[in-house]
Amino acid sequence: MRPAHTLYELILTLTLLALVTAMAVPPIAAATVRWQMRAAITEVVNALVLTREAALTRGTVASFVVNEALGEVTVTCGGDTIARRAIGALHGVTLAASGDSVRYAPDGLATGVSNTTLLIVRGARVDSVVVSRLGRVRWTE
Repeated sequence: MRPAHTLYELILTLTLLALVTAMAVPPIAAATVRWQMRAAITEVVNALVLTREAALTRGTVASFVVNEALGEVTVTCGGDTIARRAIGALHGVTLAASGDSVRYAPDGLATGVSNTTLLIVRGARVDSVVVSRLGRVRWTE
């Protein structure tokens, strides 16, 4: 017959397990925020690229519209809605933009913008996506 563990051994084991868990949770939580922010940035950049490509392909003006209140972006071209993504709900972020939309002309150049900046916020972390007057997209993490 095998001897059972004592109460002291059980308490020591649970204490060590709690200590290891307490040390592991903050880095995992920080990594999760980083991944969600990166996913939100990727979706915004992809939507901007889709807008430009739609303008070039269809030969008409295409628009990338930011709805800050709903936390979503919409891509339209020639009266058609090509894509709509609820980035805020999907990734738990807040969107803030210096302009409500970016329009691409049929030649692929942005029209009517002067460095539109879109801020993606989650907690204390703020990342940005910037669209230049020429329609170039760059982002910071």
